[in-house]
Amino acid sequence: MIIKIIFSIVIVFVSTIIGEIYANGYRQRTKMISQLISTLQMLETEIVYASTPLPFLMQKVSRRSPPEIANLLETTSEILLRKEGYTFSEAWQKGIELSHKNSALYKEDLALLINLGNNLGNSDRDNQMKHIQLAMEELRRNYDEAIHLQNKNVKLYKSMGLLGGLAIVIILF
Repeated sequence: MIIKIIFSIVIVFVSTIIGEIYANGYRQRTKMISQLISTLQMLETEIVYASTPLPFLMQKVSRRSPPEIANLLETTSEILLRKEGYTFSEAWQKGIELSHKNSALYKEDLALLINLGNNLGNSDRDNQMKHIQLAMEELRRNYDEAIHLQNKNVKLYKSMGLLGGLAIVIILF
């Protein structure tokens, strides 16, 4: 009897944790988009007010960015500083490919970043500023959508985890 109770508690606990893990994905995306917007604001400021080359600019901004975003900037900077013939756009895309594995961003968020990388370094400051502002505006829309999805799905997954565990316990015992 005690083994059944312990086994039931473990099942409910594990299923609740699984629900929490799924819910956390929605929270992480919201957090990352917010951090990405802040980082792009820093990048925009540096491009407008400093004449620093992009590889060094990426390093500078990465030091003040959250670790998830800093990884993208550092990777891009390292690729460019190796001087293997990559354009900024190619290095940026490769940086996104290498750093997005640990990211909670969706494909449309990554596509937006890749599009931004295609436009950075190819034009004057004003155009780069406009592209960054456009990307930030689109990210704000994605952020609003992420908040909506978070509000809708976090509670759902947490409840499903708990109730799923209870259902398993009831079925088994």
